[in-house]
Amino acid sequence: MSRDRHHDDVMAELFRNDRKFAAALLSAIKADGDQAELAIIRRQLAKAAKRAPEKSG
Repeated sequence: MSRDRHHDDVMAELFRNDRKFAAALLSAIKADGDQAELAIIRRQLAKAAKRAPEKSG
């Protein structure tokens, strides 16, 4: 098994495991106004949401 993982996969896992960090980072990037960084974190958050376990009722 390879130890190499795509950066987006690692960040998506981090965001799933620490939603407060994800929210704080998103807020900081929005405040900074860097559109390229904003696009990256949105892509990573979308990946995190796709793999998030579904909550049962």
